[in-house]
Amino acid sequence: MNTSDRSQDQARPVPPPFLNRADPYDFGESLFGHSAQAIERFLDQKGGLEHVSEASLAAQIRRYIYNHESRARYVAAATNYLRHKRPCLRTVYDVILVGAGIHAAAFLYTLRKEHPNLHVLVVEKSEAICFTFSKMGDSLVLNSPTYSKIGLNSNIVEGHFIQVSDFDEVVEKPFPTAKHLHELATMMLFHADADILFNFEVCGVERSETTYTVSSATQAITARSVVLSNGMGETKTNTFDRDRVTEHTMYGDDFIASFYRDQAFPDSIRDKRVAVIGGGDTANCVMEYLLPLVYPNYKYGFQREGPFLPRFVYWIGQRAQNVQEFGLTNKHRYCHSGGLVEFFWNGETPFDLPAETWRETKALIKCIPDKLVSLSHQVNAIELVTSHERLEVDLVIDCTGRANRLSSTLLKNEYDFVGGDIVFYGGHWDVDLDQFVVSPLRRPGRRIACHIKDERIFLLGSACPLSELIGDEEAKDGALKYQEHRTSFTNSKWSLEHTLPRSVSFAKMFADAYLRG
Repeated sequence: MNTSDRSQDQARPVPPPFLNRADPYDFGESLFGHSAQAIERFLDQKGGLEHVSEASLAAQIRRYIYNHESRARYVAAATNYLRHKRPCLRTVYDVILVGAGIHAAAFLYTLRKEHPNLHVLVVEKSEAICFTFSKMGDSLVLNSPTYSKIGLNSNIVEGHFIQVSDFDEVVEKPFPTAKHLHELATMMLFHADADILFNFEVCGVERSETTYTVSSATQAITARSVVLSNGMGETKTNTFDRDRVTEHTMYGDDFIASFYRDQAFPDSIRDKRVAVIGGGDTANCVMEYLLPLVYPNYKYGFQREGPFLPRFVYWIGQRAQNVQEFGLTNKHRYCHSGGLVEFFWNGETPFDLPAETWRETKALIKCIPDKLVSLSHQVNAIELVTSHERLEVDLVIDCTGRANRLSSTLLKNEYDFVGGDIVFYGGHWDVDLDQFVVSPLRRPGRRIACHIKDERIFLLGSACPLSELIGDEEAKDGALKYQEHRTSFTNSKWSLEHTLPRSVSFAKMFADAYLRG
């Protein structure tokens, strides 16, 4: 027994009573496979292993991971197990699953419950599970909320005995962070005893008569079906002309992740002239961090010794003429941390931000609704040329989007959608009651995945064209004008509220519908 762990645990918050049992997500622990031995060893080393006659292994895990420090240790052990597990490579797999993110975890876990004897191999191009979320940690707050006290959870994965609502931090705040989804995905793959090949970047998918070969630069693996769950892909490159990339240019994801990993990083922005390029969600998040509008916010990763401000911020690529117009016509999804919605704060001072800093912050942004034409490095500055302006700045943050090259290549072929029934767990607007009510809400005959026609190649989650997969009546578009008539909890097609249930639903029908014979 590790006495130091036990002494620390005694001072931690006690998990609520419902965590002592595994239901309503209990599933039978045969799904653990060989990972059960690793789980038992881990709990035994931490001095917490009980006989299963007293508490199921699932219930013991669920109770242990409630505390964030304990959960971090459990996730580290799970990651170590998955990385060092050596899959016995088969001649032909039933399924090759491309990507090891939250949708892949949900799909594999559900599929293993339905068909435990299927042979599935996960291939992941990075060294991490849920790579994008893992590097952003607490620096990225998700717009899909969790209210554990009332049983409403937009991030639920049906059938798994652990949900993010079982995490101690999420009890106290409605919105989980990227870290929480990374932890959940890791645990699901661990509990499904997944076989994963890391550092396997897919170069191509080729079909023979009855199988598909998925190839990397050094390896080729064959399966009867291929399922893509590799998200939105990587940050785009060469979206505008530039002469070279230096430390004075960085991508939005890396900027956000730097706040999570480097406490000294914010000070490096102090008194700098900054250009943010792009008008999407990443740019919105970058603006929240660049201008600490609700400083300090210790619940969401804004842990700074004191507020900092850049000298000036040019926001290039916005359709709006100014920040006020942007706020009135675009998404308000980021109000969880104050964010841009605070430009319309009617009170004297938002949260703990000093009034003087608040006034200064509002004067620091200039929206430039132009296309960026070129970027070039001068002696002491970076020169930006837009359709109508020429600017000099010290730092450029490129938020021009992400691209899933493999998905885009496959979708160039004719594709269709797989239909099925889904259950929303995030809540919904009840027209008859004229109020928002807690899920579940069953919706039959919805599009749940993409299907390349005449092929056994399928795409899940953000690998799909979500604008086609999810209808406007399900999610609207997140704009303010729909807030009074919302039909979903998050009002965004990109929310996990809408995508995760689809991956689970597809997994339930996959084997019977597409592997028969």
